[in-house]
Amino acid sequence: MTARLAADALVALHSAFIVFVIAGGLLALKHRAWAIVHLPAVAWAAWTEFTATVCPLTPWENALRTGAGDAGYAESFVEHYIVPLIYPQGLTPQAQVGLG
Repeated sequence: MTARLAADALVALHSAFIVFVIAGGLLALKHRAWAIVHLPAVAWAAWTEFTATVCPLTPWENALRTGAGDAGYAESFVEHYIVPLIYPQGLTPQAQVGLG
């Protein structure tokens, strides 16, 4: 149970980091001190994406899930959690046009 909770907490932390990378620039516009944290976060995210590097949080989460008796996943964090949010199963071209 502890490993499963730790894996879930890691997913929350990973998600918060991604949101901060995407939207943290708004904080930096309002308070310049945020730029000190935001710029390295953006650099790390860009480097991991451009070099197809696996973020260390993903294998850590998989290890925790496996330790809890759950199945891990082979794809990246983004492919496992984010892509299904953007492109849910059953999304048709007609539905995309309607959403657009």
